[in-house]
Amino acid sequence: MASERGNGRNQGRMRILLGILIVSASLLGSGCARTVAVQGYHDVWAWWSSPSLEAKLPAGYRASDVVSASDVALRRMGYTITERRETDGRSLLTARPPGSGVWDRVVVQARPAGRRIRVIVTTRPLGDEDRARLVLDEMLVLLGL
Repeated sequence: MASERGNGRNQGRMRILLGILIVSASLLGSGCARTVAVQGYHDVWAWWSSPSLEAKLPAGYRASDVVSASDVALRRMGYTITERRETDGRSLLTARPPGSGVWDRVVVQARPAGRRIRVIVTTRPLGDEDRARLVLDEMLVLLGL
């Protein structure tokens, strides 16, 4: 009798564990969906793939333009800039949102992509598409896009 109860408990636990794994997998799968939308006033396409949003700016912009615009945009939004680097046509800016936890941050990178600049807005620790798109929109406005 005691062994039958033990087996029943183990089966119940396994069912619960399996249910948790299935729900976790479905949530993770939906968060990784790639979405595409137009940003700014001049049809800059941006692709979201958690935890990053990527866009290519029209020709004529530089990484230094992106880091300057992101610095101003994030400060206006109440963020604290924690790191800013510019080297060899690349830039990186890291910022923390107001009232955030230790790990919460936004990272904006700009890299050459042929004659254009690729902008990558990463939200940490978990990807937040709405926050990333808002940051990109603010940057694009400052860049005149």
